[in-house]
Amino acid sequence: MHKPELAALLAQDFVIVKVDVGRYTKNLDLAEKYGVPLKKGIPALAVLDPLGKVLYAMDQGQFADARHMSYESIKAFFEQWKPKGSQKSKAEN
Repeated sequence: MHKPELAALLAQDFVIVKVDVGRYTKNLDLAEKYGVPLKKGIPALAVLDPLGKVLYAMDQGQFADARHMSYESIKAFFEQWKPKGSQKSKAEN
């Protein structure tokens, strides 16, 4: 998610919250709350709706090897979870 084009794509439809887990010693309660087992690997993520309901939680370490994933595969993942209808920026108008 460090590529500018991917960051721009995500910013259109998502609010990204980075959580520091240290060496699996910090903020573990958040991972548990959203159903993300960190022992499967990080980065890990959960997709929530605007009310905080979990729509998807990575439970098998799907992004643990994200640095070797293609831009297209990461983009495809987020495309399937973006809000239906309009982009975040349109919804704010």
